Amino acid sequence: MMPRLRPRTWIGIAALLAAIAGAVFVLGWVQDEGTTMRATPDRPVAPCAFHSAVLMPVAETKALGYANTTRCLVDASGTVWIAVRSKQTREYSICLVRAAAPWRAGMSVATTWIEDRDSLLFSGAPQRVPAIAAAPDGSIHMVWYGGITGAADHQIHYARFSTAGTTRIDEERIPFRVPGFDAVAVNAPVPIELWQEHAAVAVGPDGTTHVVWEARDPFRRTPDGMPRPGIAYASRGPDGTWSVSGVLDRVPYLQVDGRISAQSRPSILVDSAGNVHVLCYGSVGGVQQILYGTVIGRGFSGWKAIAPSAGDQRHAGAAIDAAGRLHVAWREGVSPGAGVATSAIFYSERDADGRWTPPTRLSSTDENASTPAVGVTDANVSVAWVAWTPGAANADSQVDNGFPADNSTVEGRIEVTSSALGVQRFAPATSIDAGPASYPCWAVGPANGAARPALVWTSVDAAASGDRRVNLKLGWCEPSR
Repeated sequence: MMPRLRPRTWIGIAALLAAIAGAVFVLGWVQDEGTTMRATPDRPVAPCAFHSAVLMPVAETKALGYANTTRCLVDASGTVWIAVRSKQTREYSICLVRAAAPWRAGMSVATTWIEDRDSLLFSGAPQRVPAIAAAPDGSIHMVWYGGITGAADHQIHYARFSTAGTTRIDEERIPFRVPGFDAVAVNAPVPIELWQEHAAVAVGPDGTTHVVWEARDPFRRTPDGMPRPGIAYASRGPDGTWSVSGVLDRVPYLQVDGRISAQSRPSILVDSAGNVHVLCYGSVGGVQQILYGTVIGRGFSGWKAIAPSAGDQRHAGAAIDAAGRLHVAWREGVSPGAGVATSAIFYSERDADGRWTPPTRLSSTDENASTPAVGVTDANVSVAWVAWTPGAANADSQVDNGFPADNSTVEGRIEVTSSALGVQRFAPATSIDAGPASYPCWAVGPANGAARPALVWTSVDAAASGDRRVNLKLGWCEPSR
């Protein structure tokens, strides 16, 4: 057993970078005059001043993971909690970042890293892509995936953090395992390194933790022998009991059949009534589409495409407002032309009656865009994404970030837009970071009177010539005076 790793405080890091940490952008975003009022052409509104600050250096632009999961929370005190993948000593590990209010350039943060406990030697294998959710009692629940020392298979990992006083890990485990990794890896035509992956988490008002992930097993194969992914679901009751545990004879898939035989990268959300909403993308007639379904007790509603299209749809970001409306944005392939985009950001809203609005394009026709995130307050819905000039190459020399397989390194500038709730009239997009930047994520939790949710993302430090130093950044919006 390795010694317990104590939380470390990055004292002075942000202060050292203060010259490049802070920035203010005045955005033409629509701002409501109170939580019950809506913007109209005859009602003047104030612009929004957007501030940003460097929190800490991270190992790569993918430190925040992917578009489908929640990686940032804000609690009632204004403290920001962020799940980050970065390097601790020589190996990739996972930490929970704590940044207390007031937010400002030069603010310090504290980090609590995943620990080695008993037989769970996480430090001996790379850990990947965390997601977090806050429980009613103030604890934070985290899921991620990766291996452990002596076991190359990638399984879903879970930890629960206490946030009272000093942050500490109260529970850490692999709640269940899906066997068969070694046999499939040996026989597959292409080496398989990832297994159970892309976990997402949400906690309901009763304290139940809901987890979905992209799962595989040895029996669901494509004709060439590769495992076929599907979305699986498990829950943890407030008493700590999991719906599935130990070695699983059967993966708890939500729905896998011939019509939609493969699904990837799920999102999960729980509304104030305890209803569980799940999104992913899956192959429908050979075309990737954004799919939606609800978990009902021990059953599932089945998958349904929210905006059927001939375009390749992936990377759904989602948020639920106080009225129970589900706001979803995704990346969709569009017909290419000379000097125009091949991928764009679209948005749709599901009202409380279950009806989806027609999709609205948010990104412009002269740019490519991917990996959107959605955030809400009591008055607004905001969308952020990564945009770039068509034909540009990322740090991995991938043109257009590898579209349509833009599943890993996605770099460009961060753009944002907002609309008043119930209006769906988004302002023109505004660039808040020229990049190379990646994977924006809006905070979940009380807005504490802010005009927009807090936003986190990663960005390459332009002042560090040649070494691609990457920073974790926090942005927030205040009324412009």
